[in-house]
Amino acid sequence: MTADSPTWVTDLNATEERETRIRLALLRSAVENLKANRMVVPVFGLAIAAMFSQWVSVTHLAGWYGQMILGLVPQAILLSRFPMTVLSSEEAEKWSRRIVAANLFFVANWSSLGMWFWTGGNSTHLMIEMILAASLAAHAATTGACRAISRPALVLYLIALTAVPLQGLFQPGTVLNAVTMALLAPIYVGFTALIGRRNHARARSAVVMGQERDSLLAELVMAKLESDRGREEAEAASLAKSQFLANMSHELRTPLNAILGFSEMIASRIFEKDPDRNVEYAQLVNSSGKHLLALINDILDLAKIEAGRWKLEEAELDLHRIADDALQFVTWRTKDTKAALVNDVDPDLEMVYGDERAIKQILLNLLSNAVKFTPENGTVTAFAQRGEDGGMLLGVSDTGVGIAVEDQRAVFDSFGQGRHDVALVDKGTGLGLAIVKGLVEAHGGRVSLESEVGKGTRVTVHLPAVRVRPRVSAQAA
Repeated sequence: MTADSPTWVTDLNATEERETRIRLALLRSAVENLKANRMVVPVFGLAIAAMFSQWVSVTHLAGWYGQMILGLVPQAILLSRFPMTVLSSEEAEKWSRRIVAANLFFVANWSSLGMWFWTGGNSTHLMIEMILAASLAAHAATTGACRAISRPALVLYLIALTAVPLQGLFQPGTVLNAVTMALLAPIYVGFTALIGRRNHARARSAVVMGQERDSLLAELVMAKLESDRGREEAEAASLAKSQFLANMSHELRTPLNAILGFSEMIASRIFEKDPDRNVEYAQLVNSSGKHLLALINDILDLAKIEAGRWKLEEAELDLHRIADDALQFVTWRTKDTKAALVNDVDPDLEMVYGDERAIKQILLNLLSNAVKFTPENGTVTAFAQRGEDGGMLLGVSDTGVGIAVEDQRAVFDSFGQGRHDVALVDKGTGLGLAIVKGLVEAHGGRVSLESEVGKGTRVTVHLPAVRVRPRVSAQAA
């Protein structure tokens, strides 16, 4: 099989599916025409019987009419049950065979008038031929769109149109007329078949045009949806840009103003005789610089993540050790609140295959948020455990103020901040959880949040099972 075989097979399947839809549409058109015409067949049959009543006995008239109705009833029942919904290729083929059989049964019974109405010693055969010819023309016009129905019926009409005049071979003086009409029958049937072929071509073109129109409308609808989606994304991007400018203009200016203000005071030597004040200002400049650096690092990290340029340097990681390191980094934040920091990661827990810097950054951001919003004497816990799907669950829980339900969906967006029931001076830019989400997704995982106002928050990172490694392999290495 060549490299382009799958494309070829797909194109072939699409072509076959298209042809199936066309055949079904043509079959449905023929069925609708037959349904409409079958309603007048009994009345038309009575008119024909009345026309021949002066030459044909009542018994023969009744016999033909009864036989015609016998052929009409099964076809009418089948046509009424034909589903006008979408059918599969197999179902369409089954229904096509049933309708063809029912139509042939009706045509055979209808054409029997050539035997029922033929009587020796008169010229009714000409009227019979005319009625059969008219019936053939009507049938070709009705079912010409569907060759499966129209073509088999042509054979029956050809037999009837040829056989009826040949009955005159056994009557004196009608031999020539009988032979002539019998020879003309195939020509007429052939002409009718040609007309039916043209009808089929026109009907097929109409169906194809209709399908192309529907396809074009569907494409227009999809294009409109894509356009609307693009507009919404553009509006969201514009809103994100506005949020970025609104947040960062304040967040960046605050430490910069502090650095400039305190450094100018130190440089002006206003407090030259007060070295302790100079030292205090220098410490403020240093802390403001660190805060500014942290903001810039967060922005750059988020930009890398969103651009897909964060490169994972993967190795087997001990989550207990990483949780210990992360807790040490945030210990200084609890000096005022006296919040308890707990490492609830089992030292014997399986290893995780991932980027150590990224996993540590995830825990640091979660711990920083938890400590920030945990009141005095609260508890912040780093945890990790195996998930039911074989993956690894790690995260941070706290007994803080919690996040309202209506705000929980926005906390993982860039600059998304949930409203809390306490006023905090240092709420941050809202980039922390957005960075967490990006780093987790870079590892093929997902992050979830559970929170209740006044009771605390639990953020859980779900890493897939492929990132879990047995601890014994790390020891063996």
